[in-house]
Amino acid sequence: MTIGRPGRVRIVVPAYDEAASLGAVLRELGRSVPHEVLVVDDGSTDGTAAVARAAGVRCLSLPCNLGYGGAVQAGLETALADGCDVVVLFDADGQHPADAVERVLAPVLAGAADVAIGSRYSDGRPYVGPLGRRLGQRLFSGLTPLLTGRRIYDTTSGFKAINAAACRAIVETMFLDLHMETIVRLNLLGFRIAEVPVTMSERHAGVSMHGLSSAWKYPTKTLLLSVVALFDAFLIRSRTRRGRTNRSEGGSGT
Repeated sequence: MTIGRPGRVRIVVPAYDEAASLGAVLRELGRSVPHEVLVVDDGSTDGTAAVARAAGVRCLSLPCNLGYGGAVQAGLETALADGCDVVVLFDADGQHPADAVERVLAPVLAGAADVAIGSRYSDGRPYVGPLGRRLGQRLFSGLTPLLTGRRIYDTTSGFKAINAAACRAIVETMFLDLHMETIVRLNLLGFRIAEVPVTMSERHAGVSMHGLSSAWKYPTKTLLLSVVALFDAFLIRSRTRRGRTNRSEGGSGT
């Protein structure tokens, strides 16, 4: 993408049983941003797809529930196939402020970052939320300097702007769940990651995917995926170095 030149931007809204909140989210996006919106209906049973279509928004309906990571990857793949330059991931539950989309997009459109995270705490604000999520967030924020060499304050934010190159790196690996393990992998592969301070709200309606059981399941799963992402990134870097060495040696032959 040409630095400083806004490319084709798509807002991808993964949604699972979010009919109660999705309509208000889409109306707010329509008032606040000029970019096209794609709702990824992740096998919902409550009419989520009907709400999206009634709002005049394109909806990709998955045949079954793939989970958040699968829904996001489906949205990224569709955006790449359509030639989009930047994708903004935006939750369907009303927590993300639509008027912050352009601020989160800005560093990516300017060529200053490959991924920009809408961060709840990068300016020093404490996070108020469920105990399990708070503990997980503190753990992951503390681990990112060890795994990547830099501090990422909000590793669990679903509000992200991602350029096409980073999108391709995400969709080529199916084990990602689009949280800390994705940040670790992209950072180790050389993608530039920025955080943009954003104030978020509580969900409008429905039930969070982070229930009581996720207080231990989610951190455990994310830690395991992060270890896999770490080794995967090292393997890719090793293959890349070997390929460059082989080309160099081949080019110097007589």
